[in-house]
Amino acid sequence: MGSGRKLFLTVFLFLLYALNIFAGNLLFGGDSNYPPYEYIDESGNITGFNVELARAIAKVTGLEIEIRLDEWGKIRSDFDDGKLDGLLGMAVTPRRAEQFDFSVPHNTLYMTLFFRKGTKKPDSESDLHNKAIVVQRGGVMHDYLLEKHITDQIITVEAPLEGLKLLSKGVGYYGIFGKYQALYLIKEYNLKNLAFSDWVIYERDYAFAVQKDNVALLNKLNKGLLLLIKNGEYNKLYEKWFGPLDWKAVYGGRIVKILYYAFAILALVTLLILFWSWFLKKMVKQRTLDLNEKLKENRILKEKAERLHDIALQMEKCKTEEEVYDLIVNAARSILSFDVYSLDILEGEELVVKRKSPEIDCPLRAPKDKGIAGKTLLTGKTIMIDDIKSTPEARPVNDRIKSAISVPIGEYGIFQTISYRPYAFTKYDVRMAELLALHAAEAIRRIRVQKRERYLAFHDSLTGLYNRAFLEEELNRLDTERNLPISIIFIDVNMLKTVNDTYGHFTGDNYLKEIAKAIKESCRHEDLVVRWGGDEFVILLIKTEREKAKEIVKRIEMKLTKINHFPVQVSVAAGTATKTLPDEDIQQILREAEKNMYENKRLFKVQLQKTKASDEA
Repeated sequence: MGSGRKLFLTVFLFLLYALNIFAGNLLFGGDSNYPPYEYIDESGNITGFNVELARAIAKVTGLEIEIRLDEWGKIRSDFDDGKLDGLLGMAVTPRRAEQFDFSVPHNTLYMTLFFRKGTKKPDSESDLHNKAIVVQRGGVMHDYLLEKHITDQIITVEAPLEGLKLLSKGVGYYGIFGKYQALYLIKEYNLKNLAFSDWVIYERDYAFAVQKDNVALLNKLNKGLLLLIKNGEYNKLYEKWFGPLDWKAVYGGRIVKILYYAFAILALVTLLILFWSWFLKKMVKQRTLDLNEKLKENRILKEKAERLHDIALQMEKCKTEEEVYDLIVNAARSILSFDVYSLDILEGEELVVKRKSPEIDCPLRAPKDKGIAGKTLLTGKTIMIDDIKSTPEARPVNDRIKSAISVPIGEYGIFQTISYRPYAFTKYDVRMAELLALHAAEAIRRIRVQKRERYLAFHDSLTGLYNRAFLEEELNRLDTERNLPISIIFIDVNMLKTVNDTYGHFTGDNYLKEIAKAIKESCRHEDLVVRWGGDEFVILLIKTEREKAKEIVKRIEMKLTKINHFPVQVSVAAGTATKTLPDEDIQQILREAEKNMYENKRLFKVQLQKTKASDEA
């Protein structure tokens, strides 16, 4: 290694150490008018989801973070000039990833269609053709409409609030804005005539942004995020700022009216009962008997509800869905006395039987839209059948079945119980079954969210490959003598900048995903394939000689030559290095592989220039 190279590494390591020492004195910036993420409220206080999340991370990591909000253009300019250590939130794009480093995503930006009530609700891109659409000038949706050539009638505004007000007054047919910000503004400015589509046009990861190569700060932020997810603080902040926006902001007034009328009807019914009870004293005795029976039923229901509450507490501790399934079945049998049952969970387009009583002989898989089970899942409503013969869509597995209850478990599946007697179930049976299903749905949702969060923490959102943070952990774990030799392949994608600049970042994203897929398919099952960042990939191969690593490189290059549906020839530059001795530094092996890759990258550029010169001649 040359003296210049050694001096560079020494200065680089010193800077990393210095960054780690002074990571406590940090200045983060954000947009002063971007609710509910970050903004200055009417009292002049800095607030929003991003602000409270940054303060919570500072608390658990010991960082000292100062927050400054201003016009986005000013904040972005200061960040570009290095005057800010980081941004509270920024959408992650390939172009930005080349300039800055991003934390694990702490949110997702959803671009959604908004429209006036009474206007046709859009369900697909074809509904947007030749329509007047309001978007933020220079925003990602402005670029999207121009790139896709969807319509020539584009109405641009400086800020989402301006666009929503125009749309509310009848200007434009549709508007495309960030979902949660728009819902917040609709609520704050009382734009009651606007609604939104469930169709999400575009989504991007939303994360903390820091200056390039500030590894110490990035690690602190990532660790803080993971700690907040683990202790539940992240979920509390998310629920506080975003939980109400999906329904309360749009439907809250309607629900208040429904409750008002419900209470009015209930009051009227109560008055009628009191009136008739005064006149019909002969019925007092019977009513007393009925009341006693009701109290008895209520006591039984209360006991069952308390026992189901205990089941719910156990479900909160479950780490797998299989544990939840067992608790559902145990509660159904021991508490609700449902001895004949079937528990089906949605997997793709099918309902798959996870638990069933021995008496039921039925297929283990069925289409999700067939029969009573399919109807229950589709409508999300419980179906109680008093007499199977009177229900044409019911398809009992044998003729002995006379009545049944089919209860949805949220969007995840259904629970069914049957009886060999008609009219065997009561409305109280339905209420208890629905309570059990409600607890189960929440437990399954929590487990899947946690699984997703763990996945996102160590995976790249674009390619699905493992990310750099995961590689660094695995290098420490696998760097042992018994795994020698350890080979590393460092890969850089050719022509990505040309694709992005010429054909757009949507095409660039597809270009990266296709190459990532080819790399993964060319490797062995035990090889660790990682997106290092931007257009670079790393492959970690344990117990692998360098010659074998070179064979894998050749397989990758061969596979890439077969990809011919992009406007450029798909190729990569790759470098390999191998650790053969226990005392060799694995990080040095990684740098050696990177150095060899850059040499091959240089040769590729030279050859490209020669080819271009030859074509011009």
